[in-house]
Amino acid sequence: VLTTQELEPMIEQHDGSGALATVMLVPYPSAYGVVDAEESGKITAFREKGDLPLWINAGVYVLDAAVKDELPDLGDHETTTFPRLAEAGRIYGYRSRAFWKTVDNLKELKEAEEAMDKRAMLGAS
Repeated sequence: VLTTQELEPMIEQHDGSGALATVMLVPYPSAYGVVDAEESGKITAFREKGDLPLWINAGVYVLDAAVKDELPDLGDHETTTFPRLAEAGRIYGYRSRAFWKTVDNLKELKEAEEAMDKRAMLGAS
């Protein structure tokens, strides 16, 4: 995961919440462009890939040391521990609109390189 999200605000929110875990949330990016069309079929606009009105787990966490006892020996904390913490009201989300990109394959690595180059050219941090 590449991000420009500063950790300090996440940690501050985490410390003030009483949570065992705080998860960075980012807007859910649409994989496709969107077409606006009237009932008649007349197309009124094309919108490139944008953000859907949903938030997703960005894979960046602030964890209390006590969460260690909640983590599975085997398996995925996102499908075991996090749902249990949510049910108990012990996990919070930190909504971020900072740059965020996962890199799980060669295509995503190329996209990340291009995004970082673009950010460098724009002088973004």
